[in-house]
This record gives sequence, structure tokens and C-alpha cells, in this order.
Amino acid sequence: MAAAMSGSVAYPTAGSLERTLEFMRAVLVRTADEVRPIPAGLIVRTPSLPAVWAANQIRVIERLELEELNGLVDQERDALGYVDIAVEGQASGPALERAFRAAGWKVERDVVMALSAAPDRAADTSAVVEAGEDELMELMDRWYSEDPGPTPVQRVELLDYNRREASVHGDRLLGVRSRAGRLVAMSKLRSDGLTAQVEDVYTAPEARGRGYARALVSRAVELAKKDGAGLTFIVADDNDWPKNLYARIGFSPIGHVWHFHRAR
Repeated sequence: MAAAMSGSVAYPTAGSLERTLEFMRAVLVRTADEVRPIPAGLIVRTPSLPAVWAANQIRVIERLELEELNGLVDQERDALGYVDIAVEGQASGPALERAFRAAGWKVERDVVMALSAAPDRAADTSAVVEAGEDELMELMDRWYSEDPGPTPVQRVELLDYNRREASVHGDRLLGVRSRAGRLVAMSKLRSDGLTAQVEDVYTAPEARGRGYARALVSRAVELAKKDGAGLTFIVADDNDWPKNLYARIGFSPIGHVWHFHRAR
């Protein structure tokens, strides 16, 4: 399928999903302490941040049957501690979701959405500013503390990982401040000049309903275009409402990533 245009917006091509998955893998590889290739994908470990499951995972790229995946988990569980399996395979994901759910694992399905159309309406992005790292991490800590949230120890590690990620990848930190000057909404833009990802969109409870999420994502899209990115994407929980907002801004689903979690 060839790329099409609507104004200045490029529609996703047949290779867009693989580009987004490669981009996300590159983020993992550059941020983790250790990465070990395996025939089916990658083992990602970050012993310095053991509570961050995203940095300590089995990343499955090739198709695996349930029995093979269980065998891989048995081999790696002692090294990984809390087990997170990320499955990229679009063909095998749904069947594995049913099997792991039936076995009592925690299951999450993320939808990968690529910018594919103009938004349903223009957004006022004038309130969006470049945020400082400390103030953004303070707001992110509020996000993590929402119920049900991670433990205090886990929150510290998650914030450390986010600082590392932002530093390694040169994330642009975006935010909206209250009249008192406190950051009340946030997002990040990560780009390599060809592919861009909008990440970590959050608004504090007292500031919701004012269009800040739309403004932040819209501003990130503007910046990605200025950087020359031909593909801009965002990842959302497939069972939550933000994906509907992203669809109205112009993002459309191109695939999924499944996460299966269980304590060892």
C-alpha cells in the first residue's frame, strides 16, 4: 500500500507497524542495562531497576506457541524476577491472551495508533510549554500514586527509569501549567527524525476537562512534523478511553502489543 496524503498528513503504510515496533525495541535496547538476543526475540534486563517491569521483560518478536513460551519463561524467571512477556505477533497475540488470562496471568493489550488523518477540529496549543524535568517527574509521581498505584519503592524506580529514558533519547518534555505556575498536565515527544512517538499523556485530576490532553498531543504532532518525522505514533490501553481521543486527533489503530505479567 503506497503512502497517501491528506493535506500535510501522511497515511500509514503497510510497513508502519513494523517501524513502530522497531522504534520501541530500540528504546528498550538503549535504556536497559542488558539486552540478550534469543531466537524468538530479546531478553531485556535492568538489574539496577528491578521493580520496573518494562525494563525487565521477555520481548517476543517471532511467533511462539504457548508451550514454547512457557518453556522460555521457565528458563528466564529466576533472572527476571517479576515476569513480563511482551508479544508483538499480531497472529499469535489473541490466542495467547486467551490462554494466559485463563491461567490467571494479568493481561494488558496495547493498541498502536499511527497519525493518519487531520484532526476532527483544531486545538488551541498556546498553553503548552516546554517543561522542566523535575516538575514533570513531580507530576508523573502524582500519576503513579493514583489508586491502584505502585509502592513507594516502585515509584522511585519508575521515576529513575523515566529520567534515564528521557536523557538517553532526548525526549521533549511538554506541559501545561496552572495559573499558579504548577505543572498540571504533561506529555513527551520522542523522535529520531524519521519516526516519532507521543508518550505519557496525563492530566492531574483538578485540571481535567479543559482540553489539555488534546492540546498536548496536538502540539507534539506539530513538533514531530517540524522535525521531519514521516511516521508519528502513540500507544494506548486498548481497554481505556484515551484511544478515542487520539482517534479524534487523527490517529488510527495499526496493530497491538500484548503484555502478560505474573510474579515468579
